[in-house]
Amino acid sequence: MSNVKKKLFIILLLLAVALCMACGERTESKDTLAQEETADGLSAVMEGTIDVADDLPERDIKIPDHLTEESEGTGSEGGEESVYHMTGEEQAGAAREIAEQIEDSINQVLADKDFYPDIVGISVNPECTEFNVTFSGRELSLYENTLRVSLCIVGDRFQLYQGKGEDELLTVVNYIDADSGEIFSTMNSREIE
Repeated sequence: MSNVKKKLFIILLLLAVALCMACGERTESKDTLAQEETADGLSAVMEGTIDVADDLPERDIKIPDHLTEESEGTGSEGGEESVYHMTGEEQAGAAREIAEQIEDSINQVLADKDFYPDIVGISVNPECTEFNVTFSGRELSLYENTLRVSLCIVGDRFQLYQGKGEDELLTVVNYIDADSGEIFSTMNSREIE
């Protein structure tokens, strides 16, 4: 049990670092972030809500290699897979923590115009299978370009703790031009495995 919590802590820590690289000393609450306004007068908060199912069956979970920090192998000797047994309550708790981290991180990305200057909005569907990131232009910073990989990973992690099997995980990230509404780039989580 403690090994699962340790892995979850590491995963959440990596998520926070990946999505909040430029957050610096910002310590505002969600209410403060919701009241912040961009230069256009729009609120800098994530659009959409992430639904967490609570009635999950007890099951064994294998965390895919692309969702662990040990991406060069299975993380165990002899090619054995790491499988964790979790109750439905433990899965829902892990998913709830990931959903909170996603929302907090997205709101911080939206508020950080130094590293994410062209992002004007990020929406997520309730199942966390699709993120739409809207940009004011198509010339992206390094951080804006790499954000899609982080979103794919956290979307898959959330889905894993919501009952999906390893072969069912799929998160799609669309980059959308705010002026035309056109999707100019799409990535899905199976492309990064």
